[in-house]
Amino acid sequence: NWFFELEKTGKTDGGKIFSVPDFVGDACKAIASRVRGSVASVSFDHFHKNSASLIRQAVFGADENGKTRNRFGFSSNGLVITNIDIQSVEPVDQRTRDALQKSVQLLSLIHI
Repeated sequence: NWFFELEKTGKTDGGKIFSVPDFVGDACKAIASRVRGSVASVSFDHFHKNSASLIRQAVFGADENGKTRNRFGFSSNGLVITNIDIQSVEPVDQRTRDALQKSVQLLSLIHI
């Protein structure tokens, strides 16, 4: 979910919404960057077991008590993201995908 949060008193705030030509693309890039940075700092096993919570915390950040915040805002245009829908988690890079597939196959053979 998302919305634009602007002060209702200022007439110039309305133009702020249109100050970023591709706000969807910019938001996606910012979110992807946060997720990549967070995922790179944990082991594959930890990420595999906790992917949804790790992704949410990467996007929204955490407060001083470690609780995941409920919004991610962009000051440039007032865009506020309040929820994300994680439909699947898979590597984009083909080499990484192949390496993970090979690791899973090797682990399957070890446990047999």
